[in-house]
Amino acid sequence: MLDLKITNGRIIDGTGAPWFRGDVGVRGDTIVAIGDLANEPAKTTIDAQNRIVSPGFIDLLGQDENAVFRDPHLEPKIRMGVTTELTGEGGSPRPSIRDFFNRLQKNGSAVNFALLVGSANPREMVIGNVNRQPTAAEMAEMEKIVEQEMRNGAVGLSTSLIYLPAMFSTTDEIIQLARVAAKHGGVYFTHMRDEGDHIDTGLDEAFRIGREANIPINIWHLKVGGRTNWGRMPHVIERINAARAEGIDVAANVYPYAASATGLSTLLPDWSLEGGYADMQKRLADPEQRARIAEALRGQFEKRGERGIYVTRIDNPALAPFEKKYIEQIAAEMNLPVDEALMKLFAETPYTPSVIFFSMREDDVQFALRQPFVSVGSDSGAPSPEQRAKNVAVHPRAYGTSARVAGRYVRDEKLFTLEEAVRKMTSQAADRIRVTDRGILRPGMKADIIVFDDAAIRDLATYEQPNQFSEGIIDVLVNGELVLRDGAMTSALPGRPIRGRGYEK
Repeated sequence: MLDLKITNGRIIDGTGAPWFRGDVGVRGDTIVAIGDLANEPAKTTIDAQNRIVSPGFIDLLGQDENAVFRDPHLEPKIRMGVTTELTGEGGSPRPSIRDFFNRLQKNGSAVNFALLVGSANPREMVIGNVNRQPTAAEMAEMEKIVEQEMRNGAVGLSTSLIYLPAMFSTTDEIIQLARVAAKHGGVYFTHMRDEGDHIDTGLDEAFRIGREANIPINIWHLKVGGRTNWGRMPHVIERINAARAEGIDVAANVYPYAASATGLSTLLPDWSLEGGYADMQKRLADPEQRARIAEALRGQFEKRGERGIYVTRIDNPALAPFEKKYIEQIAAEMNLPVDEALMKLFAETPYTPSVIFFSMREDDVQFALRQPFVSVGSDSGAPSPEQRAKNVAVHPRAYGTSARVAGRYVRDEKLFTLEEAVRKMTSQAADRIRVTDRGILRPGMKADIIVFDDAAIRDLATYEQPNQFSEGIIDVLVNGELVLRDGAMTSALPGRPIRGRGYEK
């Protein structure tokens, strides 16, 4: 007796092979049979009605390590077909990954989680937010922290080199930490030090880390930012292909949008952020340092141009009227030059305001997405029901990423086949985090399965109205349990920790 059977489906198995007709049988949390299962009895039968049956999508850059405890159902992710998320961009949950996984198992989750240990954690714990290299003793302590987190279940090391305190890390420091992760079977994911004018330098650093630490590299949200860099993606891909030909195991992922989202403080020069956000605010009160910061901000604004910086969230109720506006609109309403308006936002907020940067060009995004070694990550957490009710401004990728790939870029843009889109978001993604029991529909694999309508799957979220679920995902199974049934969320929370190769109980 099967626990569950999916019949009348067009199966895309995740390998990139052409679809075929068949049924999928599940017992417990595992796929046990694929083929003609008409004579196999099952407790539950789902009629796919000639829709696509595929592995669940793997989000190779989610941001739900906190959101999952506010809303364990993560409905925006489920409704775009995500069953597993990798998180930990440059920083990882505290106090440890083991504690996170224990809490996750206790609270429940609709999706599976794999975690990276962020290089920011050991640096902050041992050195703080200061711009200096670690001593030999401090380096040894940082390596010890990474080693323990790999034993706690991390799948690898991550860096996010435009944020505090990782921006102060040297390449040699990262290599030493990456060697520890590699020793425990880990991988290396990076938000590179530069994705714009100096992207070649960022690539050089990433390749060197992979080469000298002998570790697989994954470049997060590959892009060429800044209008003066538009059209350079073929050059970037050429560099990556050359590194791969040299024997460096390097791949990348993208989110399928021409705009990014991050903190407004990324516009600030690195030196101004030493010590943290509060120290930066003190520097704004010093006329000489304020003048240097203002000059840097003017340059950043000119680089991005009109309607290039859209402010989505400000953590100060008095400044709430300036949310969901472009920075030049805010400056006009404040009756200030743009650089002064930016500094006012920094001076009067406890944390950096959130922004969307319209910094990319669509043909560069598509060129990257077409590459066989490029997979997909949303770079976003799932907004909670409360946030949705308030219509909080977020990047549309929070709701649309994988549905946009399977819908717009397959059906409308014809960028690649549906089989290739599924491969990018399933088996390829699983391979990059060295997960061997998910990402392919095959007997013996875990039953993370989705049923979707390839004619209807699409993203609805826009920059102006982002809080809209994707359409076309009908059924979602995670570890054999239905979390979405015939388009309706269930109460099931079957998600699990996905631990790395170095895990020790």
